[in-house]
Amino acid sequence: MLRSTKQMFHPKLLLFVAFLAYAFPREDDVKSRLRPGLTADQVVALFGEPNNHRAGPCLDCTFTYLAPLGNLTVAKEGYVGVRIWFQDGKVRAWHIYTGNPSYAEPTMPPGVRRFLWFFGIMFVLGLISKLLIRTTPVAHVVAEELAQTFEKRELQLDHLPTEFRFITHETTLQEVIDKAGDPSRVVKVPINPERGLGYALVSSGSGAATIVTYEYNLPYHAAVIVMPEFPFEPESRIRAVFYRPIQQELAEATE
Repeated sequence: MLRSTKQMFHPKLLLFVAFLAYAFPREDDVKSRLRPGLTADQVVALFGEPNNHRAGPCLDCTFTYLAPLGNLTVAKEGYVGVRIWFQDGKVRAWHIYTGNPSYAEPTMPPGVRRFLWFFGIMFVLGLISKLLIRTTPVAHVVAEELAQTFEKRELQLDHLPTEFRFITHETTLQEVIDKAGDPSRVVKVPINPERGLGYALVSSGSGAATIVTYEYNLPYHAAVIVMPEFPFEPESRIRAVFYRPIQQELAEATE
C-alpha cells in the first residue's frame, strides 16, 4: 500500500522545499552572472522562470523577478528584484529594484533542520546496519544451530539446494570444493567440547574450542555451511551440513 504524502514528507520540509523551488535570483548572482548577450533560455537556466512567465519565444520581451512578500523582512532599503530587457532574443539591459523592507534569503526553519539531522542519522544507521548484515558470517549468526547439527552429524539433504545433495559422510571437503566451488568464507565457530562427542576440535585465539566451517553464501541471505571432521582440512570427510534458508526480512532490509 502506498503511503500518503503526509506520511512520507514532514510538512515543514515541504514548506522549505517550496521556498527553494521559488524562482528568485539573489542579488549577488544577478551582479556576477547576468551579462548582455545571454539568451532567454540561458537566463532561465541561471535564475529559473520569471514571475511574469514566458508566453512563447522571447525576442523583444522582459523578464521580471520579484522577491516573495514573505521574504521582504529586512527593515532597510535594499534589493527586492530585477527586470531584464531582451532585444532580438538576447539580454540588452536590466534594472535592479530596491525597496524598504528588502529581501532576506530564506533560511531553514529549526524544525526542518532537526528533521534533516534526524533523517541523516537514521540513513547512516541504516547503511551501517545493511553493511553489518552483508559482512557478518552466517555461521556466527546460527552458531547454536550449527553446534546441534555438528553434534548430531546431520546432513539435512532434504533441505539442501540440488547442487549440494551429492554430499555424504564419505564425501571429503575437497570433493565438495571441486563440485560446488570455493566457499564464500571459512569461519571458526565456538562449540562446547562436549558437543564434539570425543572428536578432536581446534582452539581459537582465545583458547576456546571451535569447529571450522565452510560457508557457501546463497541469494537472499540463505547459506549452506559444510562442517568436516577434524582436522577440518580438504582431505577431511564431511561430518555435517547445515542449511540456512532464505531470509525474506533481511532481503527486504538490504534492497
